Amino acid sequence: MKLLIVGCSWAFGDELDDPSKECFSTIVGNRINAEVTNLGWNGISNHGIARKFLESDISVFDLVLVQMTQPSRTEYYDKGGRATYNKRQLQKKLDPNKFLRGNVYRAKKGLPPLMPNHKDPVIKSSWENILVDREHFMSTGHIMDGKEWWIRYYEELYHDKYGESDEMLFFHLMKNKLTNMSIPHLMMTINKKTKMPFDLQLNKSKYPRAKGNHPNKIGHIMIARDIMNLL
Repeated sequence: MKLLIVGCSWAFGDELDDPSKECFSTIVGNRINAEVTNLGWNGISNHGIARKFLESDISVFDLVLVQMTQPSRTEYYDKGGRATYNKRQLQKKLDPNKFLRGNVYRAKKGLPPLMPNHKDPVIKSSWENILVDREHFMSTGHIMDGKEWWIRYYEELYHDKYGESDEMLFFHLMKNKLTNMSIPHLMMTINKKTKMPFDLQLNKSKYPRAKGNHPNKIGHIMIARDIMNLL
């Protein structure tokens, strides 16, 4: 049996000591004896979640968990890697100890430690996540009239109605494809204000949180229990 999950940092298991073993999809997979493919990605938007979903061959999976995120997020394709470079420089400035803390994770993966003054790896083209509530995600180096383009976008162009429309489109795109292919699935979200008929609302106070507001180890166990009750 094979299980696929797509989603943001909640699906990835951000802030867990060992996401690959402690996140709710792994717990569910262990309980139903399924091989788990986790495509959760920190900071990803609903656009990115739907993109990863469509890029996957979902026909090989027996169960699919879709965890959608905050509709205000978006993404764009950074052809030259300019945004990635600018974000990394700002991250170093805002949090110089970031790379030292990351050594805990790297040690578990058998990777060499990073030093505070390490050189950045070669930056390639990539999809870039834009989060309105995180400064380093908004700083891409694309300046318009002295202000970051994405900051100007959210101040002057973005409206919640657009986010709601995006959420509606991506919800039905993924759910309809899964339904048409007769693949068992659950639709979940962390958007408290959603108007879509999700199977499970994850952004509830009953799930214990870590410092960064993601579910902690107990929270993931409780989410896995609620998923099992719906299966």
